[in-house]
Amino acid sequence: MGSSFYLRFVYMICCGFLVWGYPPEIFNKSYEYIQCGDINIGAVLSIHISEDNRNCGRGIPLFPSIEYVQAVIFAINEINNRSDILPNVTLGTVILDDCLMPSMVLARAMQFMPDLHNFQNHCPSPPCFDRTNETIPPFYDVVSVIGSYTSSLSIVLANVLALFKIPQISHTSTSDLLSDKKRFPYFLRMVPPDKYQVKVIVDLLHFFNWKYVSVIYSEGSYGQESERQLIKLFRELDICVAQSIEIRNSMGNSQYDSVIDSLRKYKGARAVVLYADSAHAASVIKAAKRKNAFREFLWTGSDALSLILDDDSEYCNSSLGSLSVRPFSANVPRFSKYMKSLRETGLFHEKHRVEKDVQSWLPYNVTSGKFTEPEMERSSLHQSTEDDNYVPIFAASYVIDAVYAFAHALHDYINKNCGDLKGKAVRQCIQGEGLLKALKEVTFNSSIGEISFDQNGDVVGKYEIRQCQMVEGTPRHEQVGMWDMKTNALSIDKDKLKWSEFKRSSTGNRSDSDHSIPESVCAEPCISGQIYSFSRETCCWKCVSCKNNEITSVNSTHCETCELLFWPDERTRSRCVEIVPSYVTLADLIACSICICAILGLIVALFVVMLFHTYRHERIIRSSSRELSQVMLVGISVAFMLVFSFLSVPNSVSCYLNHVGFSLTFTFVYAPLLVKTNRIYRIFRAGRKTTALPQCTSPTSQVAIVTGIIFIQILIIILSTTMSPPTVKLRMPIRTEKFVELYCDMPLAGLLSSLSFNLFLVMICTFYAFKTRKLPDNYNESRYIAFCVDTTLLVWISFVPTYFTTSRAYYKVIILSLALIVNSVVSLMCLFVPKLYALYHQKHQKAKSQDKCYNPLNIRTETTSLGVVNRFNNTTNFMKSKSVSQLVGSQESATSVVSNSGTIRETKSDSKLNGSTGQANTSSAENSDLSVT
Repeated sequence: MGSSFYLRFVYMICCGFLVWGYPPEIFNKSYEYIQCGDINIGAVLSIHISEDNRNCGRGIPLFPSIEYVQAVIFAINEINNRSDILPNVTLGTVILDDCLMPSMVLARAMQFMPDLHNFQNHCPSPPCFDRTNETIPPFYDVVSVIGSYTSSLSIVLANVLALFKIPQISHTSTSDLLSDKKRFPYFLRMVPPDKYQVKVIVDLLHFFNWKYVSVIYSEGSYGQESERQLIKLFRELDICVAQSIEIRNSMGNSQYDSVIDSLRKYKGARAVVLYADSAHAASVIKAAKRKNAFREFLWTGSDALSLILDDDSEYCNSSLGSLSVRPFSANVPRFSKYMKSLRETGLFHEKHRVEKDVQSWLPYNVTSGKFTEPEMERSSLHQSTEDDNYVPIFAASYVIDAVYAFAHALHDYINKNCGDLKGKAVRQCIQGEGLLKALKEVTFNSSIGEISFDQNGDVVGKYEIRQCQMVEGTPRHEQVGMWDMKTNALSIDKDKLKWSEFKRSSTGNRSDSDHSIPESVCAEPCISGQIYSFSRETCCWKCVSCKNNEITSVNSTHCETCELLFWPDERTRSRCVEIVPSYVTLADLIACSICICAILGLIVALFVVMLFHTYRHERIIRSSSRELSQVMLVGISVAFMLVFSFLSVPNSVSCYLNHVGFSLTFTFVYAPLLVKTNRIYRIFRAGRKTTALPQCTSPTSQVAIVTGIIFIQILIIILSTTMSPPTVKLRMPIRTEKFVELYCDMPLAGLLSSLSFNLFLVMICTFYAFKTRKLPDNYNESRYIAFCVDTTLLVWISFVPTYFTTSRAYYKVIILSLALIVNSVVSLMCLFVPKLYALYHQKHQKAKSQDKCYNPLNIRTETTSLGVVNRFNNTTNFMKSKSVSQLVGSQESATSVVSNSGTIRETKSDSKLNGSTGQANTSSAENSDLSVT
């Protein structure tokens, strides 16, 4: 116990010597105001301003400092006149001036140490606070303290008061550091901390959709901590910071001008967050005016900016449209009336100087000439003495509420813990810890509504949003919105906003009207299909278009390629949708034209089939190998019909049909043609050596050979389709083009093998057509066969490379269809149309000879034992071979042979008759391809 008392005694002595170390003029009565009471509330306010950062000055620069003093006095007197609060106790106050210096705040805090007050025993009996001994610094007994003005000063004050368990309420300090109850357990405040003010500013920017901003902040804990919180919240809302500039106390006008130049580099960042103290904020606004940029930027500031905009209309005029955020406060009409009464009673005149009252410094400083003329014009002091519409500064109500908070807490504490004690006796039962607890639990109604504190000692209040506007030709700082801490909700009255004085956007061509919100974006929002590309210097973006087959992902910052057969949604470009496949349809002009050609060709082919069937017993039809012709006509007709399958919707059945039909139709045409040309060639070649017919020249053998050739093609088709069957597929030829084909995938190996076999047949036909090129005119169709196979080769030479080099399935289908049609048309025109014409001519000539007995060739007819023989003049022998006369024999034992000149002579048949003159080699003659056409 003795050791503890000794340490405490040494500590008090050290603190006392520290206070005594200050210059004596600091403790001059000009820097204090004392109103004695049973219980005293201390206040540390910034009234005078230091001239050399060491000593207090003699002048009071602004009237708000006086308003704070008067607010304390007004609240103390009002409470003492009430009977419902502290009815048996009189409140007093000790107001000390810290001159806005940390060292002075420390000295004022030590003057409130209770142990030193008891040790000094300077006030044993009334009147309190006797100042007879001017050599000893005064110490005051207070139960709580109001102050200080700035956060940095409040931190110094809170550190000292916490040692002595003295509760403290600041009326204007907003630093988040003061919410740390481990460091500042006895600190409370009447304004919300900066973290809420930062959130209000961020919500305000988000409300106006300002996505590109600059930040200016003051050095020190107030600005730096708030700047970090701003950047953090900006990132969460995708607000881009163009630059962040720190304002230092040592900066001059040229450096402030450089700040404006730096802001102008980022033209899109029209919104500038000004989170700085009052002096720095005023200097920035002045620099903007000097650089003629005072309306280029949309200032959005904290409560410090709001203070200077309220204080001087010139600042508001220089920043019309700008917004400020400050804790909500309402005017206290009874306090305004009280301040006006001071003017009426002549308080601010030198003749009313009364010592130990507020007049002890106010009249002295006001009339001492320390106010300069410009300051006098700007100050509210001049306004208060001349303007009947005077309204106190907004923070004055916080001072009044702080006094009332202490009064309500003391009232509850005394009723609960002090029993029937009254007057000065109550002071002995008041403990700092108990009073702090009562303060945190206090709830009362004030001018701004219900007052209460949270667990960190921060008041639960509101913020108001104000805008500088031109109202009836006068710049005013008007309220346009509110932000409630209880709901964290921002409400803006858009009808009250005015932007007419704001300059046109530097990033766009739109002009700003009264209700058109100015833009503050580094670029226009990217449209669908574009992503945000951010530069390294800032988070500003450029819009970069994705490829046609890409969608935007990761909040429109990346391009993602759609899968094959998929394409971006045209409206949002945020998802991939399946592409509707395309295929050849009859609605297409080319396909429709091909279909018409196929129909006409099929009609002609069926007409030829009908004629061949009707006149199947005619010599011309019989002599043209009618069985093989019928097979060829089947192939031609099927080829025309196959075109419709190619032009239909691809499916499994049609794909097999197309693959098999395309190969077989050509085989059905060229296999019989090969057999015919081979038979002609062999007959004429054999006729030079022997009269015997070559083998396998009968119709049955010819059909059997054709069947064998077709069977080979069928085997090739079966093998190829077994190994690689045709399938229906979807294909996207170009990944960056919205086009998908539905087509039949005919395997390359199977198609090539079938085509190669058909090409082999065509080439052999061409060979035999070349060999039989010297047959006599009007004999058979050798010339037409040669023309047919030559044309077919030309078509195939064009078709095959074109088909295999074409990438689009559409064109492949068209090429295949055209190949079928052209080949079928050539076959009809070359192989069947001449026979039909000959048949028609024969019938026509026969009809004429019967009707008119007309003989166009001047033929004389002789009758011999072999039959009727036509004779021509200038006859020449065409062939002397007996085999030929045998092959071309007609009637019973003789045949007519056509010479090169067209004459026919009578030739005895060297063949042996079989006992009958009426029988010759009739079957050979009828089925021979060497008959006259």
